Amino acid sequence: MSQTPAMSLVDPSAYALDLEMSLLLPSSASASWSPAVHEAARLIGRSWQQDGSESTDLLTLALLLFARTYTGTRAPQDVPVAELCEALSGPADREPKIIAEIDQALTETGQRYAPGAGGAPLWELFNTVRNQYGSASALGDDIEPPRPGPSPMRAAAARLARLLADYPDGAREEATAPLLEPGILTVKANRFQIVRRNSVIPLRCPYGDDVAVVRVDGPQAIVECVQGHTSASRQLDAARVRMAVARTIGARPSASGSHLVPELLIASTALARHSDPVEVNVFLRTPTHPIVGRDDVLRKINRIIDRRD
Repeated sequence: MSQTPAMSLVDPSAYALDLEMSLLLPSSASASWSPAVHEAARLIGRSWQQDGSESTDLLTLALLLFARTYTGTRAPQDVPVAELCEALSGPADREPKIIAEIDQALTETGQRYAPGAGGAPLWELFNTVRNQYGSASALGDDIEPPRPGPSPMRAAAARLARLLADYPDGAREEATAPLLEPGILTVKANRFQIVRRNSVIPLRCPYGDDVAVVRVDGPQAIVECVQGHTSASRQLDAARVRMAVARTIGARPSASGSHLVPELLIASTALARHSDPVEVNVFLRTPTHPIVGRDDVLRKINRIIDRRD
């Protein structure tokens, strides 16, 4: 089992602006989506704090800019800040009025859910921020269905309205953001491992076969096994895959293209996004006992895994 290059447990790039942008840029999105993401990043980049909440703000603002410009009559940078602020303002106890507008834009650009065809990436992104039920299903309890609560978009709209209301004159002309294009990150490895605090588990497809390729396309992480089966994996998170690749090849988490590595250690979704698998896992972290060596432990883990194959 290979060791990945060391990285601080508290990784300052875990919520970096370019990483969040890459997670919003699926290759199948409408051509007018990428400029909307870039302009949203320019507008809020000066206040970016890397605490996680800004990712919802970025998506909400990008969706609004997309809804106002998808017809091509104007570009995202031509939408006035005052117009955006007015659209995002509203009663704090209600869902944002922009939801219907965004829904219509996604429908007219073919990004809406279609029965039998599955959901388009932008539609899935939209649902993550307008969802009022959290992880619960509105149909999950026939006796007492869960009640809807505030969506993530409601809080994001309020934060954005305050930010844009105080936006300095002339700041937009000077604002910059990473120049990213929609692109697929493809990783081939001899072994993909999902790392938890107390276990290291080989990544397999739903049919139980070893995974040979992982692809990240916007918010989606897709696996392809040695038998050619392709599927989405609930064990994977696109951001954590990108963080794992960044540690392994020494690139930015927003990198795209094709990469070949001997092994990829991917943090479980139960771990924080910035977690370094080598440091958080009891078997992989540097031993404190002067006699026990990590190489011997890793060999034992590999023998156990190989016997399961």
